[in-house]
Amino acid sequence: MRRPVARRAQRAARTMGLLAVAAVLGTAACTTAPEMTPATTTGTATPTATGSSAGPAPLVVETVFDHSTLDPTRQYDRSGALLSKALYETLTTYDGADQTKPQAGLAEYTMSPEGKWLTLRLRSGRTFSDGTPVTSDDVVFTLERVKGLRGPAASMLGNVTARKVDDRTLTLTSPDANFALPAMLANPAFGILNSRAVKANGGAIGPGDTADRWLSTHSAGSGPYVLSGANGNEVRLTVSPTWTGAAPAFPEVIVRDADPGRQVSDLTSGRADVALDLSPAQADRIAAAATGASASTSPATGATGAAGPTGAAGATPATPATPGATSPTTSPVAVMAALSSTTAFLMLHRDPAVNAWTANPDFEEAVRLGIDRQAVSTAVRDAIPAAGVIPIGIVGSLLAPTGTPAGTVTVPPTLATTLATPVAPPTTEPGPDDLPPTPGATPEATPAPIVPERDLAGARAALARSGYKGQPIPLTFARDLPIQGVPTSSVAAIVKTQLASVGINVVPTPLPAAQALERYRAGRDAFSLWSWNPDYTDPENYLAFAPGGLVGQRAGWSVGADADIDTLTDAARASVGDDRPDAYAAWQRALNTAGPFVPLFQPSSHLAHGPRVTELPTNPVWTLDLAGVS
Repeated sequence: MRRPVARRAQRAARTMGLLAVAAVLGTAACTTAPEMTPATTTGTATPTATGSSAGPAPLVVETVFDHSTLDPTRQYDRSGALLSKALYETLTTYDGADQTKPQAGLAEYTMSPEGKWLTLRLRSGRTFSDGTPVTSDDVVFTLERVKGLRGPAASMLGNVTARKVDDRTLTLTSPDANFALPAMLANPAFGILNSRAVKANGGAIGPGDTADRWLSTHSAGSGPYVLSGANGNEVRLTVSPTWTGAAPAFPEVIVRDADPGRQVSDLTSGRADVALDLSPAQADRIAAAATGASASTSPATGATGAAGPTGAAGATPATPATPGATSPTTSPVAVMAALSSTTAFLMLHRDPAVNAWTANPDFEEAVRLGIDRQAVSTAVRDAIPAAGVIPIGIVGSLLAPTGTPAGTVTVPPTLATTLATPVAPPTTEPGPDDLPPTPGATPEATPAPIVPERDLAGARAALARSGYKGQPIPLTFARDLPIQGVPTSSVAAIVKTQLASVGINVVPTPLPAAQALERYRAGRDAFSLWSWNPDYTDPENYLAFAPGGLVGQRAGWSVGADADIDTLTDAARASVGDDRPDAYAAWQRALNTAGPFVPLFQPSSHLAHGPRVTELPTNPVWTLDLAGVS
């Protein structure tokens, strides 16, 4: 019975490019600069924004701030990565939306055949914003500081050691094969610091480091921008006086903290140029206003949206307004949709001291079997159900045929119809027998469906075995931190309703983002809703969900808790070349049946920009390359 389900899921999907334009909805060019609200800043003075011939007014980008520091080594958040990418260069990087191979950044690199050595040669002529040349000493200091601070970036770097060869050459050594290292080094958390400046302002290798205070008001990198002012509400950037790369189209950038509702109003009124956190319904409303179309109500969410494929089922696309039309319902705004690399998931804590029920294997199984991932993804819209923690678009995803390159994604028909420039689908469709085997299954066994199916009867039976009697189970989430624009409160409400039919009394418990993140990182929540954005686009990054991994520890899941999964984790980490997709698929299938995580959906991101912007160079790790916006 399960085999046709898997095949129908694959037939329904189409293969698309990682980024596609959902609608380009301008009606007329506009040269009016967005309004600027003065901000109280620290650090150097902020240049006055004008629309004179001296240059364009600052680019204004709005997003939800989730960073707590501008120290690149300490930040590990979406908005922090966005800012660090503009201020600091990394040793490697990516060329546009192509995530298949890391390119040279600050350095050219060569990986040894066995994957244990990485030789780096710094580009000549690179300088920090104060004119100091970038040298191998700066790289070694940066990487050693990463390890000394013992944060998430240190967990990613592991046992890698750096050794200076000369002022422009160094080697990175790993005890085991580490083919993911070039991709890892592109993460903005590894932005190379001016060691002399940082040491002079509290920088050290170890817990005594206090440079984050200084780095919150000053930048010490070689990136295209420097920090010219910052407070809790906005960060101002200006082009670095020593930058020799391609000149940014906007010499000044203001990145402003704003909830999605304000992003919509500021974008449509001209007070902002770019909005990064739109929900599907908000994107619909902007599209409707831009085309002059009447709005319709989406049956999936009840939200008012644009008529068309992303709105009411069966509706036809809205007719674009005539260029130059003066209808008051039109707006020179472009909306973009892209299937993100984000995975939304539930986490149950394994420590009985945190919660006896979430630590109960039968209760955990009841939650896992009681969630209908297809229904969740349909309700949030423009999403696909998660088959595992690795999203489609990254090698090892359970939704992709073996060997699918990282630059392709599979999307549901409702989303595919809104996207432009489709990539030709595979010439052959993999059948069930081509799917990675379930761990421990015999060759004759029927493969499990790609996306685990809901089993309501099995969930209720597991709950009965657990002894649970309706005790309230708090579901913690960050109320002001949407998942690619999707309100977390909406997802929590869906989870509550689905598990209520199993017999589980879920109590949604929204917290401010700062408090929720602190609890999540400290592993203090019994049951929580979160999302994972890749730190680097390689499947090894997702071993953070393994026992003893970064997220595994947050769930109270230690190495040794499950010997079989430990073995599969080691096999996935050691896999190379063509063996990697199957190794990571086997690991994910084991997680789906015995892990403390329930992957829910892979959402789309919805971005919008005003008439002064024509191109948004997006990336799944740092969201947007501010220096590349044009």
